[in-house]
Order: sequence, then C-alpha cells, then structure tokens
Amino acid sequence: MRAPGRLRSVGRHVTRWAADTVGVLIALSAGTFALVLLARGDPAAILAATRAGRSATPEQIEAVRTELGLDAPAAVRYLRWLAGASTGDFGLSLRTNTPVGPEIADRLGVTLGLVAGSAVVALVAGVAVGVAGAVLGRGLLRGVLRGGALLATSVPAFWLSYLLVLALALRLNLVPTSGMAGPATWVMPVAVLGLPAAGALSRVVAVTLREALDRPYVLAARARGSGPVSIVLRDGLPNAAGPILSVAGVMVGGLLVGTVVVEQIFGWPGLGAYFVHAAAARDVPALQAGTLILGGGFILANRLADVLQALIDPRSRRDAGRRDRPSRRTPRIRERAA
Repeated sequence: MRAPGRLRSVGRHVTRWAADTVGVLIALSAGTFALVLLARGDPAAILAATRAGRSATPEQIEAVRTELGLDAPAAVRYLRWLAGASTGDFGLSLRTNTPVGPEIADRLGVTLGLVAGSAVVALVAGVAVGVAGAVLGRGLLRGVLRGGALLATSVPAFWLSYLLVLALALRLNLVPTSGMAGPATWVMPVAVLGLPAAGALSRVVAVTLREALDRPYVLAARARGSGPVSIVLRDGLPNAAGPILSVAGVMVGGLLVGTVVVEQIFGWPGLGAYFVHAAAARDVPALQAGTLILGGGFILANRLADVLQALIDPRSRRDAGRRDRPSRRTPRIRERAA
C-alpha cells in the first residue's frame, strides 16, 4: 500500500475510533449522573451546612438548591452539567466549596506522573521477562520467571503495599513509609502499580513472541545465519507487537484506575486520593468529575493502543475494514435461491 492510501486508511480508523470514544464518554457521564441521583444525601443541604459551619436552615438549603440549579428536572440538570463538563467546568465542590476543575488540574499531574513511572516499569520488566520466557527452553529459570509473573499478577495492591512498607520502610529503612517528598518516595507506589502490570504483560509477550518465532520467516532468517538477538528484535517482536499493544492499552488504563488505592495508601496528593475523599464526604460534583476523568482516561488509553496497533500492523486495518464493509454476496445468493 502506498503512503497516501495508508494515511487515508489510518485517518478513517482514527475518525471512527474518535466518534466511538465520544459516544462511550457520553454514556459514561449519563451513567455516573444516574448513579449520583440514586445516592443518598442532599447536595444542597451538604453545601449549605458547609457554608454555614453548622446545621443549615431550610431557607438556606432552598437558596443553595436554587443557586446550583437542583430544582430543575433531572434531564435539564444533566444537559447543563454535560455542557459545563465539556468546557472543564465541573461545578462546585461540596467538601471544599471551591470549583472542582482547578482542584482536579492541581492533582492530575501527580497522578499522571505516577502512571507514567509505573508504565515504564511495567513495560521494561514485562517485555524483558516475556522475552526471556519465550527464548529459554524448559528449565528452572523459565519456571521461576513464570511463577514470579503469576505471583505478581495475583497479589492484591493493598497487600503488596503493606509488604513493601514492612520490608523496605520499617525493616530496611530504605524509603519513607508515605508522602511525596523526593525520589525515594516513588519507589513503593511505582512498584505496587508496575509489578502486577509487568507480570500480566510478560505472559502475553512470552506467548505471542513464542508463536512469532515459530513462523516460516524466522526459520528462513535462521537459515541465513541471523543471530538469536537479531531474530528476536528484528523478526519476533515487531510481528508480535499487535497483541502486546492491545494489552498495554488495558494495562495503562488499569494503572490509572489503580491510583485510587495506591495514592490513598501512600498519602499522595493525586487525583485518586481526591476521588476517595470525595466519596467519603459524598461530594457529588467531585465524584462525577473523578469518575468521568478516570473512566475517560481508561478509554483513551485503549483507543490510543488501537491506533498504534493499526499503524504497526496493517492486518488489523484490513480486518476492521472487512467487518465494516457490507457483504455483497448475500443478496446474490438470495436472488439465485429465489
């Protein structure tokens, strides 16, 4: 395929995926809004009590209800909230009595930094262990790597956090127990998020790379005298990149959602901890914004992985095109049958 045609094909896929992403985000926002409506607690009473510093009077509650537009029908309120959220205006926090948007913007960088560091650890460790598991023969080392990957995937995040605190912070005194005050404070949060993702990724890398190394073009490369490293890097990994990218997209989205637990455990001032505090205080606007951003980040990570897979592997674009293209054989068969 020539370059312009390839670019047009990728452009069509990106446009379709962008439209799908917008639709999913709207559905997610509608579901979040419906769940908030079913939750207990009156947002107007909470905000009125926060402003008054004591139990608010019915007049104060009604004034806040009118100010927030809570006296309008649910459909009108949702459309207003959706219009504001599309411009970054998520309303007023009931817990801090300040706009939710700037609060999220102040904490989003911390969460993205944690996700980026954990993703680097997961990719490096996962690919390295997966490649070793694919090229090694049956033996003790391969069994140890496979068992370690399975163990890392199976351990819950909160339990791994407590193990690392006990071993690295309390016993060995190598890192602080909590907080965000230097490079040492990144070790445990990044490990808790990155190691389980690395274990899951390593299994996918091992399986897909082992299948790629059994292809005829790899056998031909070996017959030409190519070395093992060249075969893995030039022939094996590029042809196994499609499934690896798909899993990597899910992995990055899972890392973003996992910050809700990890930031709370280690006392990081990120978006995950902000979401937990909002849930404890029944801060409805903050809950809506946090759910939309975390869910949207998960979706966008998977969409980006799909786009990269389409750029690397033309077969995925052809398969998608066949699924989208209407079949022309069925009417002909029906005409002959008639």
